[in-house]
Amino acid sequence: MRAVTTSAGVFAVRKYTFLGCIAFLLYPSICVGQAAIQLSKWVGPPTAETLVSGHNFPADDKLKLYFDSLSVGQVTTNSRGAFLDAPIEVPRGALPGKHFVVAKAVNPRIEAKTHFLVRTDWPQYGFGPNGARHNRFENLLNPKNVGKLALRFSYAAPAGLAPPVVAEGMVYFSSNDGNVYALNADTGAFVWKAEGYEPAVSDGIIYFTGSGSDFYLYARNAKSGDVVWIHNLEVPATGLVVSDDVVYVTAAPAAGYDLFALNATTGLLDWRTFIWGTPALRKPAVARFVVYVGASGSSGSDLIAVGVGFWQYPIDVSSAPAVVDGVVYAGSADDNVYALESNAAMLWKYSTTNSVYSSPAVADGVVYAGSGDGSIYALKANTGALVWKHSVGYFAGSPAVANGVVYVASGDGNAYFLNALNAKTGVLLWKYTFGLQPTDPVVANGMVYVGSADGHLYVFGLPHGGFRRTATKPRPLLR
Repeated sequence: MRAVTTSAGVFAVRKYTFLGCIAFLLYPSICVGQAAIQLSKWVGPPTAETLVSGHNFPADDKLKLYFDSLSVGQVTTNSRGAFLDAPIEVPRGALPGKHFVVAKAVNPRIEAKTHFLVRTDWPQYGFGPNGARHNRFENLLNPKNVGKLALRFSYAAPAGLAPPVVAEGMVYFSSNDGNVYALNADTGAFVWKAEGYEPAVSDGIIYFTGSGSDFYLYARNAKSGDVVWIHNLEVPATGLVVSDDVVYVTAAPAAGYDLFALNATTGLLDWRTFIWGTPALRKPAVARFVVYVGASGSSGSDLIAVGVGFWQYPIDVSSAPAVVDGVVYAGSADDNVYALESNAAMLWKYSTTNSVYSSPAVADGVVYAGSGDGSIYALKANTGALVWKHSVGYFAGSPAVANGVVYVASGDGNAYFLNALNAKTGVLLWKYTFGLQPTDPVVANGMVYVGSADGHLYVFGLPHGGFRRTATKPRPLLR
């Protein structure tokens, strides 16, 4: 057996009989070159689809396709020993790191492989544009092993941090020194920084707004930090979400426009609007091209929806709502968690004993909300009925949910904590103590990332990194 790496950087393996290329008489395609395959996408989460193409296999032959050792499909080659765009799905249990996609011919025995990099990133504040704060792809940390979390590394920034995001093998966060920082997500090594605030990442581009008197929206290459485009909003921004190749930006103007939609690729303005009363808009969530956001102005405070139509509901929402299956979930300063239907009709509300300034998380039919009364509440998403309640101090932040675990920051007056709770029962599984208040956490690729008012980014993972692996990007096939 002989293993080679082709000039295109794609792995190929061929098994020959002792007769070597005498087999050309029966299978002419196999002696033209090494069998090889390529993927339409080589990075993605579990359950992602990628298309496999290949050449230099036996003509008119059935090939089996594997993801590592798991059979994921089969394909028949054409008369030239090639095939194009055979779809496969990344297995749900594929852990973060490098895996192999393999195409095998049975007679003669020929196989080719290339790699696929599984990532379970958390690319923007709400995980996705709908703000559900649920990483449905995370599959390494779970209720059984989360108690083994240990500090993997920390990074000291000059000032307090905003919540981080994780994508492209990097972790990004903004600091109160007015900069966005980009670090290697596995090691914490510094990569680049640029002036800005609260980033979001999509398709290899990082978007963030200016800080202070800088009213620009920036798009940069997520890996290098190089500028892609810049747009002058002319007003101070308060939040942004990326959805369907559109960047939605909320603002808090003294006068003028307060909601913007820009083309994510070009930076050109799609539309902008002025909400009556010139309110200050908070962090948004977006679902089906409708923007849901808390607004506070001279006419009072409301949760508003801006899209094909417009509605407002009179509650004071300070953080991003979550929109799941056509229902809008939001916490309010009046101590309640609300569920509103898409026409603004109230589905239910649940009363806590203090203001709910945090963003809710929604996962598997349950709404998780942190209250100023120091408890995290788990409520049935369809009825608002209490599933469980767990006290974590005198306040609870915005929870993050991943693979059966709820992560939430809290404090008790003497210290601050990051808590991990069983999502089904509310039982405390793990806790870490901070000297100053931590940010809302995110969970990605088997790691937990959280910033702190002490100016540090803290990153937790399983001892020895669990099953994490790395990979480099393969070059395309030469045809």
